[in-house]
Amino acid sequence: MNRWIIRGLSIALLLAFGVGIGMWLMRPRFSLPEAHVTQAEVQQLIITRLIDEYPASFLITGYLDVAADITRENTRYLFPDYFDDQLSLGTTRSTVRLPGRVSYGVDLTTLEPESISFESDSIVVITLGAIEIQSVEADLENMQIRTEVGWARLSSRSGRTVEREAILFAQKALREQATKHMRASGQPVLNTETALAQLLVPVLQAAGIAHPQVKFRIAPILVTQPPS
Repeated sequence: MNRWIIRGLSIALLLAFGVGIGMWLMRPRFSLPEAHVTQAEVQQLIITRLIDEYPASFLITGYLDVAADITRENTRYLFPDYFDDQLSLGTTRSTVRLPGRVSYGVDLTTLEPESISFESDSIVVITLGAIEIQSVEADLENMQIRTEVGWARLSSRSGRTVEREAILFAQKALREQATKHMRASGQPVLNTETALAQLLVPVLQAAGIAHPQVKFRIAPILVTQPPS
C-alpha cells in the first residue's frame, strides 16, 4: 500500500511540474515599446553629437600609407652654344623613394538637417559630401635617396640640386598616388561609414531607438584639398 501511495505522489508531482513549465512557456510576453522619436529630434541629435565631438568640422575616418618613386636627371655640355658635336660633362641622376601617410575624411560643415532622414524600421539615412584628402605627410626620416654624379660634375652642386628637385616631385607624386588609389578603392567609403556608425549608433540608442540602422549616401567623386 505504501508503495502505491509513493508512486501516486511521484506521478502527481511530475504532472504538476510539467503543467507549471507549460504555463510558464505559454505566458504572455511583453516588450517595452520603442520610444517615439521624431525626425527633427534625430537630426538634432546627430548634428549636435558631431559638432560636440569634432568642433574643427572635419572628421578623419581613415589613413592610407603610400610611397612615391621619382627619378630626376640633369645633363650638362661643354660650350653647348658653339659646337654641334657637344661634349657631355656627364649626367647627374637622383632617385628618391619617399613614403608618406595620407589622412582622409568628410567635411561636416556640409551636413544640414535636410541631409538626415529618419525612415521606418529605425533606419537613419545620412547624405554626405565627397570624401576628401585632409593631409599628405611625407616621411622624410625614412626617405631613400640614390644619386649618381656625372663624371665632370660637382656633387656639392649638381647632386644636391637634382636631389632637391626629385624630393619636390616625390611630394607631389604622393598626393597624386593617394588620389588615384582612393578613387579606385571602396575602402575609404567603408571606413567612413564604419567610423560614423560607431559614433552615432550609441547616441540613437540612448534616445530610445532600440536597434538603429545608420546608412549613408556619399558623393562618388573623391576630391582633394589643395596642398598647403
